[in-house]
Amino acid sequence: MKKIPPALRKSLLGAALFCCLSEFSHAEVFSPPNASPASPTQQPLVTQPNANAPLEAPDLKSAEQLGAPPVSWNDTYIGYRYGSNFHYPGVPEKVAQNIGYLTTIGGFRFGSYAFNVDYLVSNSANPEAGGPSNGGAQEVYSVGRVTLSAGKILGRPVGIGVIRDVGMTVGYEFGVKNDSFAQRARMLVLGPTVEFKLPRGFLNFTAGVRTESNHNGIVGADVHFNPAWHLESSWLFPFRAGPVPLMFRGFASVTGPKGKDGFGVETTTEFLTRMSLLADLGSFIGHPRAFYAGLGYEYWYHMYGTPTHAAVSTITSAPMVMAEIHF
Repeated sequence: MKKIPPALRKSLLGAALFCCLSEFSHAEVFSPPNASPASPTQQPLVTQPNANAPLEAPDLKSAEQLGAPPVSWNDTYIGYRYGSNFHYPGVPEKVAQNIGYLTTIGGFRFGSYAFNVDYLVSNSANPEAGGPSNGGAQEVYSVGRVTLSAGKILGRPVGIGVIRDVGMTVGYEFGVKNDSFAQRARMLVLGPTVEFKLPRGFLNFTAGVRTESNHNGIVGADVHFNPAWHLESSWLFPFRAGPVPLMFRGFASVTGPKGKDGFGVETTTEFLTRMSLLADLGSFIGHPRAFYAGLGYEYWYHMYGTPTHAAVSTITSAPMVMAEIHF
């Protein structure tokens, strides 16, 4: 395995430190909590409708309750985010994007699930195939995860100490884009998951392997990468700032080198994180947990595993504005 570059090492160290501090102070990868059955000594949870989170989070109503969330729950919502500082390898200019998304997450008898579809529309800095006169490129990208919970399957708590539950996660990532590169991303993810015990919200961690195949329209070839080690984490922390209910949520993932890309360049370790701080504006008009708005941030180092020496714009650091409606 190649040595992780200093810049990436600093990012990973900062993310790890933040997660540790967040755990003791109170969350497009993303598994909701598995919700092992509560022990007899726990107070029963209040049954109520559910609302909020993404591949990056579970039901916010469940997250606001003490102890484990309900065994069965669902949250479905649509959202919009916008940023003007995205980058793509080989594209020298910064790219503005309008992004709409649909997410459904929840818990079921044997575990939890999270599915998301993003529709991304770029400006002319990242044009459709054929040139800038054809307008900005459009992309559809979907991510899904299903986690089987040991606690749910066995029908009893399996956690110990700071660990609430353990399980096995399987997932996919599919994407298509109509720029000159013409990506057709196909990924599978598999690995064990640990869910940490928090008074409210959740934090989980998965370590496993990811496979990938893709298409390089510039050289006109399909590419089948080597299986790579893969780490991912997601979190959601609800809190209040005076009268304003807030939630901080996000995900982070690290994928190791996966062999040569379509240009014959050896790929390197990539790091991606996306996080958001959203206010529950619906609570001020009598509809709590129905409408959220706030700020987001995305950081992507060595995008697609492309090293910085091989192409321009392999690092994205993009602030965003966001809004969501939960059903």
